[in-house]
Amino acid sequence: MLNRIIKNVLANLLLPVWRWRAGNSRVVFTVLIFFGGILLLGCGRTAPPIWPWWTAEDSAAVREALKPWRAFLNSSYITGDTFRLGFSVGLNYQDSSSRTGDTLYKFAHIIRAWIEPGDSVHQDIYQFGVTVDTVTMADTFCQVIYQDSMSGCRLQVEYDTLWVVGFRPDTIVDTTKSPPETTIVQRVSYVERRGFSEIQQAVKSYNWGSRRWLFLRRDTLPETLYYSLIKISGGYVRIPNAEGSPQISRVIFSKPGQVDTIFYSPRSDGKGLTNLRSVDSLYLVRVGEEITVSVVTSTPQDTVADKNRFFVMISQKKQDITIGAKEGKGVCRFSAADTGYQHIYIEVLPATNLLYPDAPYNGTVWMIPVRVVSE
Repeated sequence: MLNRIIKNVLANLLLPVWRWRAGNSRVVFTVLIFFGGILLLGCGRTAPPIWPWWTAEDSAAVREALKPWRAFLNSSYITGDTFRLGFSVGLNYQDSSSRTGDTLYKFAHIIRAWIEPGDSVHQDIYQFGVTVDTVTMADTFCQVIYQDSMSGCRLQVEYDTLWVVGFRPDTIVDTTKSPPETTIVQRVSYVERRGFSEIQQAVKSYNWGSRRWLFLRRDTLPETLYYSLIKISGGYVRIPNAEGSPQISRVIFSKPGQVDTIFYSPRSDGKGLTNLRSVDSLYLVRVGEEITVSVVTSTPQDTVADKNRFFVMISQKKQDITIGAKEGKGVCRFSAADTGYQHIYIEVLPATNLLYPDAPYNGTVWMIPVRVVSE
């Protein structure tokens, strides 16, 4: 089309030139060179690529490529198994104050806790793009934001002993001011450690959502379009949000002759939870190999008022690895039945999350993908 337009323009412009006299031959020659150059530039030029280049067939091909990975990527496993607790706690200085004067309740002895799943929803967000040449559109890909969510989850807590703290109003008179100022405060009026002959249950409801990233490469065979999962990131859950959940600083995997530290944000050395890593270069674990898992958090700031509980879960079995207010450490190993792609789940729950019936549920989970191979 472009060549045809150029030829028509040249014909209309050059027709009067041929009628010039021979004395104008130099001008004619210059005009011919100019328009000849334009003609040469137009020849061989291809139309710009169509954008966007992806179609419904690409989306269907991505969905097909993700099918065999869905079970591995499913975040609902974090609701599995039971928090085997069996610990007793006392009162701290925060339990002796109240702004409202309402009676304070605190579990004195927790036996166990578990999660009843709610309604789950999954969403894939496709981001098609190119990585090399945006003109010829070579090396096309699809990045997927992989999101799971669940509403109406219920944390069931079993306990047999409960602290009950009552308050009464009192006044404080500040005589340093004129006139003196009176302030009403709440003081402890009684403390009771109430036991029950039968196990009691308390329930907390909450919602959660997880996120991770996938990278799929687009390939074509004769008359066939398909995508392949090439890279994967770790996943995370923060309840209720990034600000209100425990802050994990790092997770450390240790085994004889090897120590690997994982941080949250993407890093140039690839050791970020949210780094995209090749599925063939995930953390490698051998069947029966002992892995020491260490977890360090930067919260809570006040470790007298609050402490974290740390859990690690593999093969849908949860283990309490708490060794301090801001640190957890334990050992895990995979069996022959776990050969293939698996996750090591790290879960951190503030003690206030478990100890106070009226406290809202919050927590943080890291889902770290690993590859388990036979010996």
